[in-house]
Amino acid sequence: MLLVDSSVWIDRSRRVETDATRFLDDRDGQEEIAVTGVIYQEVLQGARSDRGFEMLRALLSAMLLLEPRELSTYEIAADLYRRARKAGFTMRSPNGCLIAAVALENAALLVHNDRDFLALAQVEPALMIYPGRLH
Repeated sequence: MLLVDSSVWIDRSRRVETDATRFLDDRDGQEEIAVTGVIYQEVLQGARSDRGFEMLRALLSAMLLLEPRELSTYEIAADLYRRARKAGFTMRSPNGCLIAAVALENAALLVHNDRDFLALAQVEPALMIYPGRLH
């Protein structure tokens, strides 16, 4: 299963080609693709037009929606944030930690274009990310 971060969906919608967008294009149809509610919101709020909003909504609403399973998911996210900070990394948003926690809970490969996930993968070896370290 691929959990695709908003950074990839935004690049893809703007026709920006990256390692992550190429990876997603190569895997589309071969693997289940998922988003979280936070990813859904981030992508939609960045839509530049009503038409773009509707196109993105239609695309993303067809994806599997992964959500935190219980309160412990938020504890995992908070722990990731704290461990990253202790290791000298500055997380730009706590949303990334929550997305990473959901990826961990679901053993999903997190496809991204965001340096925060590279830092989180350094403090949490179980976090599978692309691009980055693959397991």
